[in-house]
Amino acid sequence: MEQLSVVMTDAARDALAQARSALGDDLTIVIGNGCCDSTAPFLFNHHFAGIAEERIADVDGVPVMLDRSLLDLFAGREVVIDAGPDPGGDSFSAETELGLRFSMERLPLPG
Repeated sequence: MEQLSVVMTDAARDALAQARSALGDDLTIVIGNGCCDSTAPFLFNHHFAGIAEERIADVDGVPVMLDRSLLDLFAGREVVIDAGPDPGGDSFSAETELGLRFSMERLPLPG
C-alpha cells in the first residue's frame, strides 16, 4: 500500500483531550464504510476491531482504524481529522456527547 498519513487539527486534538478526560484512555478512531456518515471518523470507547479493519496510524496515542475496503481510496493521501461544534449530537461517535463532531478530509500527501 502507498504511504498514508493521519494528522489532527488543533480543534480535533482539543476534542480528543475532552473525550479522553470524560471517557479515559481506551479510545479508538474508526474510519468505516458506514451507512449514515459514510467515511466520517468515529471515536469509540473500548472498541474491539473487526476483521475488516486495519490499523493505519496512531494520533495522540489513539489508534486509527480504517475499513480494509477503503485502503485504495486512502493510499497516497493525508487524512486530516478536524472537529467542530455539533449541537445535534445525532451520531454514535463518543465526542457528540460533548457537543462536538469529528470530520475529515483526504488530501494529497504534502511534498
